[in-house]
Amino acid sequence: MEQNEDTMDKMIQEISEVTKGTSDKHDEHLDEMSKPIVYKNILVLSVASMLQFSAFNSFANLQSSLNKAEGLGTTGLALLYAVMMLTSLFITPITVERISTKWVMIWSMCTYIIYMATGFYPSWYTVTPASVIIGIGAAHFWLAMPAYVIDIAKRYAYITDTAEQDRVTLFFGIVYAFIYSSNIWGNLFSSIVFRHKDTNNTSEDFESFCGPNYCPYRELNMSMIVPPSQKQVYIFTGFCSGITAFAMVLLISFLTNVGSRINTSSAICKQIRRVAVHLMTSRNQQFLIVSSIFGGLASGFVVGDFTSAYTSCPYGIHNVGLVMITFGVSQSLCSAVFGKLNQYTGHIAVYTFGSIIQLSCYITLLLWKPLPTQYVVVFVLAAMSGLAGAANEPVISALHNLYFDNTRDIALSSYRLLSSLGWAISFGYSSWLCSQFKLYILIGVLVLSLLTLIALDIKHKRDLRQKAKEKDKVGESLIALPT
Repeated sequence: MEQNEDTMDKMIQEISEVTKGTSDKHDEHLDEMSKPIVYKNILVLSVASMLQFSAFNSFANLQSSLNKAEGLGTTGLALLYAVMMLTSLFITPITVERISTKWVMIWSMCTYIIYMATGFYPSWYTVTPASVIIGIGAAHFWLAMPAYVIDIAKRYAYITDTAEQDRVTLFFGIVYAFIYSSNIWGNLFSSIVFRHKDTNNTSEDFESFCGPNYCPYRELNMSMIVPPSQKQVYIFTGFCSGITAFAMVLLISFLTNVGSRINTSSAICKQIRRVAVHLMTSRNQQFLIVSSIFGGLASGFVVGDFTSAYTSCPYGIHNVGLVMITFGVSQSLCSAVFGKLNQYTGHIAVYTFGSIIQLSCYITLLLWKPLPTQYVVVFVLAAMSGLAGAANEPVISALHNLYFDNTRDIALSSYRLLSSLGWAISFGYSSWLCSQFKLYILIGVLVLSLLTLIALDIKHKRDLRQKAKEKDKVGESLIALPT
């Protein structure tokens, strides 16, 4: 869940390679699509994506609270991201080329419905296979959706004789604006459904079993999260499944099937080999490994642990949606600010600032014991975490574009792989460690991440100075040559 301003550029660069030549097969049909139809397709895709992720994001945010027994919820999420990571490498390049992008997205939405329908009967026998299924489906969606947008942009550029790249950027901006807004709507509905329910927890209970002392594997800790009624869970599950089904109906009924197929299977083995070699041989990429993994770890902690240990446990499940809305709004607003600020301060300064904010949040979470009278603190921490994410995540994406001009597609594939690995690791140990130990891990990885980025910046500046000296020596040698 798999997201800020640089996500758009990253997706365009990744997909443009695998879709190269796609629209060429259909050039004779490009003039059949008018401008109103183009914008109708972009609007339909945007609304459908917003509905889909409104449901999924709110459902995923509650997994550590609703399915806390034996770590069922977080284990399912770990499996989801692990399968998604492997599918992106080994399966999607083979399957997507055989089916049009429209029907790939529709099939993918079916896998989201299957996963969210487990809310009616959550167990290892339902959540585990559903997590595998949605992992496969999500990997296909995040390849097919950008490919469809690029194909539509190519058609628009053809019929209007305009710059293709400008239209691609505009269309991606529209789609992602709708997707970003999904962080609000689904969480708002979950807060309404799981409205306040009185508990008998005392201040001593809050201090002893919530916050840094929350351990998912302990029965006493889990008992602090008062489960909602079965009726509430069914209403919420029905809502999530229903609006995703409605999104699927929108695509079936109103999205034009452009017949685009992505031709990548011939290069799959080569691509995997190039990514592996890149990770093992590129010094710049090795400096970025820790930061890439940390992004997934930090996001996984917010979804899987902050929502349970610091929100559901002390203040109730009904507050998870409101807290995540605060996080999402802060991240969205601040990403725009830091995107502009980065032009004046540079990448490392922004990342250092974000890391200091993030480190302050983690230390506060370690020392702070949630109490009934400190309800507002959890919202402040959520907003600060969103701010830190807005500063850090786009920087890492930008650095992959900056340092790998000639191998950008391979570097971005490596980044996506490592980030997904971080998500999977975070959810993987979520059920087996207390919150304080997870925070120790995050603090250690964050510090190491900052140090490696500073080292990379020093190396980059040193390389530039060395190239400048070599250039000057060549110039001096040319001057000294006899005429």
